Amino acid sequence: MRSAPGSGLEVLFEGEDGRNDVFRFADWPMPHLHPPLAEAFAVVCGPQGSCRTRSTAEGAWSALKQFLRSLKRMAQPPAALAELTARHLDRYRMDRLGSVNERTLTLEIWQIRKVLREVRPPELISEEVHAWLNRRRPLTTPKPPPPSGYSDREFDLIMATARSDVAAIRERLATGRRLLTDYEHDPDSLDVEQQKLAATLAQIRVTGEVPIIRMPHPNSGLRDRAAMLELAGYLFLLDRDIPPLLTLAVGLSGRNAETIKDLSADHEVLEGKAVRVGLVKRRRGPSRMFDTGHWEIGKPSARLQTSGGLYLLIEEMTRLGRSFSGTDSLWSIWVWRNGHIGAYDRRLHRGNSFKKWQARHQHNLIDDNGDRLRINLPLLKKTVDVRNTRAAGGHLPSSTRSNTFPVLFSNYLRGDASVREWAGEVVTAALADAERDARAAHARVLATAQGQLPEPAEAAHRLGVSQETAEHLLAGRLDTVVAACADIEHGPFDGGKRCSVSFLTCLACENALVTHAHIPRLKALLDWLLTRREAMELATWWQRHGLTWLAITQHIRPKFSPAEWDQAPPTVGLAALLDVIDGPKENT
Repeated sequence: MRSAPGSGLEVLFEGEDGRNDVFRFADWPMPHLHPPLAEAFAVVCGPQGSCRTRSTAEGAWSALKQFLRSLKRMAQPPAALAELTARHLDRYRMDRLGSVNERTLTLEIWQIRKVLREVRPPELISEEVHAWLNRRRPLTTPKPPPPSGYSDREFDLIMATARSDVAAIRERLATGRRLLTDYEHDPDSLDVEQQKLAATLAQIRVTGEVPIIRMPHPNSGLRDRAAMLELAGYLFLLDRDIPPLLTLAVGLSGRNAETIKDLSADHEVLEGKAVRVGLVKRRRGPSRMFDTGHWEIGKPSARLQTSGGLYLLIEEMTRLGRSFSGTDSLWSIWVWRNGHIGAYDRRLHRGNSFKKWQARHQHNLIDDNGDRLRINLPLLKKTVDVRNTRAAGGHLPSSTRSNTFPVLFSNYLRGDASVREWAGEVVTAALADAERDARAAHARVLATAQGQLPEPAEAAHRLGVSQETAEHLLAGRLDTVVAACADIEHGPFDGGKRCSVSFLTCLACENALVTHAHIPRLKALLDWLLTRREAMELATWWQRHGLTWLAITQHIRPKFSPAEWDQAPPTVGLAALLDVIDGPKENT
């Protein structure tokens, strides 16, 4: 913080993303409150503060300014911060609700609290003010559900449109380079108009200055902006070139648009196969904003198909412009008012060039409903994440990710219509597989119409076991938890060794034997499975217990008569044992 003559207090801000600014208090109301607030704001924007980028600093700055304006309009504003009361804050809240909704105001109050917490000495802010600021304020305005990403057709259409425009930009700049080359080596190969154009381009290449072209109307004296842009476009990127380049870069890399805008021209090519670039990820928080990306380059003829190839193409197309703009950013452009600039050196937003680009393609960009397709870069990034996760079969560790698992799921995958549709197909296929496995269960069932067990010899014949095994089965000496095992010493799941797998897999084992005596335990197990289905996520339940449930209901129970099954009472106390076997539970 500093005091500038004639301009009041100033806070110098240097963001971690390289964007700097000076926040001046000169034209603010309530000047007697400026010194402690400026000091607190400087702390918030300092090395240990929470505002790490210019955009976040602007958010706190705007909220603080609105707060002072509201205090100024009060009949009895505080004469000092020590006189600020909860009543003042209540009036401020009512005043702001006339202009903004509850959600916006809550976010604004959070910003003000962030500044007032850094006021020194702390005694300047009363306890009642701190209590008011720390009051829980749920965002009563419900946050709308996140929009779904694009369909495969829409995504392919957007990428094809962007790729076509980028190819045209590349050809335009290549034309300018060819004119210069021909002019230097064989000027006679060019006609008179081409020679004039090439001579002008040669001068621009040296000086960076695009000559002023006046409107053709007599005595107008106005600059012909379109003609100047056309001339500059032979050598430099223009503002109108950014939308298709950004769109293609987001679609190929799966990175946020802000990360693409923050790309530096500094890079390293690794063995001609990949390019290493520095990445900025604002949402990671202090000291975790920077990362490194490795992007595939691909073949020289396919630069518009890979993120690394596109990056190198943009770097090549902006190289001459960067020599005049002096920016370290990848995005050097020429604008007709200011000449060469770094497009995102000051801020991450640039007018309405994106809307103009979409308007030029409004007849080609049609969504699945036949309406105009609106291009939204966050939705495009979300679509890439969905496609990558879907390509990996839903296995997040194998998916190409630019976020952590929780962020990827909560911000990009959850609630997406295409994800729900795809997940429904996956679950349906999984249930079909489970049902097929259950119908092919290996458990051998010994059932009779009257519930009377046969002699050991007959039982051995019907089950395909030895008579000795049948005798042990009928005597109950082979029982496990809910069935019997013909040969526990040689389990098929343990490579022929003594079986040690969960009893829930018994019903799918070739050694499993089921008789009328096991019905009470099977019914108790079935009741327990239904209880667990109510207590846990359905997908988790199917993963853990679906096969066992299907084996009982589809394979075992139909072998017994309805009367035989219904009259057998479930075993009492088995549920408690099953709860212990299933693992610890959280208290609810």
